[in-house]
Amino acid sequence: MPMVVGAACACAAAGTLMLLGGVRSAGEAGSEVIERHLRAMEADLGVEGGVGKGAHDTGQGRKGGDLPALATAVAGRVRTSVPATRARAANLAAILDALHEPVLVTDAGGRVVIGNQEADEFFGARLGGVLGRGVEDLFTQADALRLHASALGGRLGVAQVRFVTPAGTRIHEMIAAPVALADESGVAGRETRGVVVTLRDVTDLAMAVQLKTEFVANASHELRTPLSSIKGAVETLRDGAIEDAPMAARLTEMIATNVVRLEELVRDLMDLSRLESPEAPVQFERVDLAAICGGVASMFETTCKERRLTIDVRVEEGVREITSDRQLLQLILQNLVDNATKFAYEGTTITVECDARSGGGVRLRVSDRGIGIPINQQQRIFERFYQVDAARAGGVKRRGTGLGLAIVKHAVKRLGGTIGVQSVWKQGTTMEVELPARSPGWEG
Repeated sequence: MPMVVGAACACAAAGTLMLLGGVRSAGEAGSEVIERHLRAMEADLGVEGGVGKGAHDTGQGRKGGDLPALATAVAGRVRTSVPATRARAANLAAILDALHEPVLVTDAGGRVVIGNQEADEFFGARLGGVLGRGVEDLFTQADALRLHASALGGRLGVAQVRFVTPAGTRIHEMIAAPVALADESGVAGRETRGVVVTLRDVTDLAMAVQLKTEFVANASHELRTPLSSIKGAVETLRDGAIEDAPMAARLTEMIATNVVRLEELVRDLMDLSRLESPEAPVQFERVDLAAICGGVASMFETTCKERRLTIDVRVEEGVREITSDRQLLQLILQNLVDNATKFAYEGTTITVECDARSGGGVRLRVSDRGIGIPINQQQRIFERFYQVDAARAGGVKRRGTGLGLAIVKHAVKRLGGTIGVQSVWKQGTTMEVELPARSPGWEG
């Protein structure tokens, strides 16, 4: 008798496992399987009218003594547990689908037995869904396949894997963890090894780490260069050059020039750090745009005199006063004009224009007639420390820190605006900034 009852329980348990395994792929098929097993069990035990119902609950079977009654009670227990089991399986599927990262479970043969909706969307465009697919169908990267194989061997693995997507190449952190999966029979001790795979998009994080590394390397180089020049000049003066008046004059001029360069670099680094900090406040107020433009132009009087440049400021009457951050506006205009004075041809005019845009916004334009920017370099000019190659610089004597346009980009972003460039090689460049009528965060 125990063997028969055990067989009945195993049969019912197998039906329950089939329900769990089929929640995502077969819908109601799992419960139908259980019903079929229960009906078969009733027939084998000679129980009529359905198990777990009516008089059978009292322990009085129609034939077979106590055995049918016991089997009926077991089958009834299984039948009443089906809705709860189905609900738990549905909840598990809902939880997996709520994750915003692809999650897969593969069996010992590398076949996907569980996959959430995100995994279907990630791989589905190419495969039409992940269930039943082999791991080789999903991953073509050698690193990913090695990681999966290692997890099948019982070792947790983590690696960054590149995927080519419609949005371009993306970097995902892949975690492959070994897991014991229940055998379909449901018999204890017959677990098989499987693998749980999760993918997390870390492209932005990886790029941020790379940019930080490049920034530190570039900043170190930019600081080391003028310091080396100053050190060399000081050592030469100490070795006796100070007695040579012309030589001493050249060396002291070199020291002064590099001190100015260090001051500019430190100032720009501090400006950039402040702009990139989310805690840095933006002080919105009514500002006189015409006065700011005039003040910026006056800052470059000496430079313009040396290179015979003229700065022409044109501010429309309707935008003489706007709501914005005074310091950020000055920082934007100062860096754009500074850039223009470096690369404009001698004897030309730099134009600073401010006019109204549709919707109440304002447009700032700084134009020069100068060397221009090659079209293949225009997308990179807003990167930190990026400077157009030496061929563009030509005879330009005053080089910048390579941070000016990066500062402008971040300042414009803080004000809720956009920046663009129009440039023709050897003809000139126009930098154009558009700011909204009232920047985000303004209250009043």
